[in-house]
Amino acid sequence: MKWWQNPKLLAVLGTVLAVLVAVGLAHRDGPAATGPASGEGAPVGAVAETSPSASPLTPPSAPPRASPSTPAVSSRAASASPRATKLSSVPRNVLPDLVGADLQEAWDGARRAGYRLVTSHDASGRGRRQFIFSSWKVCDQSPDPGPLDKGLRVELGVVRHDEKCPTGAAPTAEPKVVDGRMPNLVGRSVIVVRRGLRGDAHVDVDDLGGGRPVLIETHWVVCTQRPAEGQPVPDTVGVGVVKYGERCPS
Repeated sequence: MKWWQNPKLLAVLGTVLAVLVAVGLAHRDGPAATGPASGEGAPVGAVAETSPSASPLTPPSAPPRASPSTPAVSSRAASASPRATKLSSVPRNVLPDLVGADLQEAWDGARRAGYRLVTSHDASGRGRRQFIFSSWKVCDQSPDPGPLDKGLRVELGVVRHDEKCPTGAAPTAEPKVVDGRMPNLVGRSVIVVRRGLRGDAHVDVDDLGGGRPVLIETHWVVCTQRPAEGQPVPDTVGVGVVKYGERCPS
């Protein structure tokens, strides 16, 4: 008996054929979810659809047109201060008046005039660093404005924008040990004192206002010191401190 005359074999072949046809139809009509997942394998610059009902043949809508009564103004131009505009046109080899300017504007203006060596310090005496120039304003400058040698160092005393410039000269320089004798530490911030005595003595800090922990040393000012100015420098120097804005106890 030939194979095509065998009813059992024909039944098995029919079943296999039906299964193959069903699988083929499922792959053809199934959901289109077999492509790369969102963010995987997508071409560079591909833009995700914002609506599931959007048609690929629908052109994107045009961006809203600006009203004639409200002309577009760049944020850079809108934020430019009169001081920044003045410093942008300073003559070469003439140090401009930088007092009152934003530190970033002052720095740019001085360098634009040809003065490349520009430094700054905290005019309040707290010893804070100027990491973000736009957060600070200029209270004083040295040397004064005028036609000066471009090789001169320009030093700017600054405070934060929300602070007032000091009315008097606050001690801003780090104390220096000379001939093994104690310098004057009173009126300086703890961080300035610690920087000045680094390598000469350890600094022991005591809060005179109630034993509070001195965590941020730029917030504290020295009221007393042990030993006194002019005495030999010991291994450990003691300072009594209060927070800036508080009075030293009598």
